[in-house]
Amino acid sequence: MKQILIEHCELEDFSTLTSKRQSILIRDGKIAEIGDSVFPEGDYETISADGMLAMPSFADCHSHISQSILKGPMDDYPITQWLIRKFQIDAMMTEEENYYASLLGCLTALKCGTTVLNEMSWPNLLEGNLRAIRDSRIRAVYGVSTTDIPENKEMPMFSIEEALRIHQNVYDRVNGLDGKLKASVAPAGLPAVSSEMAVALKKFANEHQILYHTHLAEGKMETEHVARRYGLHGEAEALNQLGILDSHTLLAHSIWLNDHELDLIRDSGAIPVHCPCTNMKIGDGIPPIAAMLKKGIPVTFGCDGEASSSNRDMIREARTGAYLQKAATNDPTVMDAGTVYRMMTVSGWNALGYDDLGELKEGNTADLILVDMDHDIGLISREYRLNNFLYAGDGHCVDTVILNGEMLVRHGRVTFLDEEEVLEKGAEVISGLNRRIALL
Repeated sequence: MKQILIEHCELEDFSTLTSKRQSILIRDGKIAEIGDSVFPEGDYETISADGMLAMPSFADCHSHISQSILKGPMDDYPITQWLIRKFQIDAMMTEEENYYASLLGCLTALKCGTTVLNEMSWPNLLEGNLRAIRDSRIRAVYGVSTTDIPENKEMPMFSIEEALRIHQNVYDRVNGLDGKLKASVAPAGLPAVSSEMAVALKKFANEHQILYHTHLAEGKMETEHVARRYGLHGEAEALNQLGILDSHTLLAHSIWLNDHELDLIRDSGAIPVHCPCTNMKIGDGIPPIAAMLKKGIPVTFGCDGEASSSNRDMIREARTGAYLQKAATNDPTVMDAGTVYRMMTVSGWNALGYDDLGELKEGNTADLILVDMDHDIGLISREYRLNNFLYAGDGHCVDTVILNGEMLVRHGRVTFLDEEEVLEKGAEVISGLNRRIALL
């Protein structure tokens, strides 16, 4: 792998929201040197990054990549109808449609500066998902959902024995693949998962030393139903009683939680994932993120599925989350820019089990992005680059994406495949699927 020298970039400092002109040398997939002047030995490729922000790539901690082509046909449905429609569409998708849906989702994430997805999928989507993840060269923590309590007539059901066989197959096929993939266990959540299945899957996750990734307290009605089922005050309290809350558990959404449950989450080390675009668009509610942060809970971000969020851009997701909390608390200091950037980077990477990603420092793995704001008339203030990228920019400002020392995006274009060909085929696949969806 050829060395890469990034010359004269603006290296971020999230603690002060300032940057410093530096050069970065990447060698063998690692950040080998950072300094005012760097003089590599041997062959290397130079990126002239004058004026560009250099920062860690983003970690999307909750995703459903097969939904990338469902922006439009899923809009404005109440959650009960939305779920039925979603399972109907999943059942009708061919493997090719699922592949292109997943590929488009992965490439969109990559071009917007995300280099890892924490994917929650379904067993019938496994083949297309994995093929797309590998072809896109993105990192992924990958798990599938299994359920044994029907929330609607379309939801697939599994016995505990079937579920364990499925998760073993995912683990055997995924964990360590290409050096970029990790397996997880990803049950949908307690509204659709019995206590027996939840405990069995947590035991499996512990035995295999992988993450337990689940939805938590997303819908008010479903959360109240779980509380009644367990005779408790909330869904997080039920997870705690089952022994599932710990530092290897990720909790997507985490909306309908009381203060006692926040303390349980904090004390257990479990990690909530904030998905504000989905929560707003389908009317889930507003999670108590400001209260979580005040208690020292390490919250992360996820773009969720585009059938509900219409978004795979982490900057847009994070900005939406920050604005939502500022409005909900009437406090503009809540979720300041530095906090938000850390949630998108080091907090997210750490939550997914990566201890050498999320910060640009010598010796760390080289997953990073270069952000070009000098060519956008609304973003040219060099004194406030970091503020403006978050509050006024978006993923289209990302010029270069480097993953494991390999340049996958340059000048906003993917370097390793023909984008026009993918877009043309993707549009064909979307149109064909939409024609069949219209008959539902």
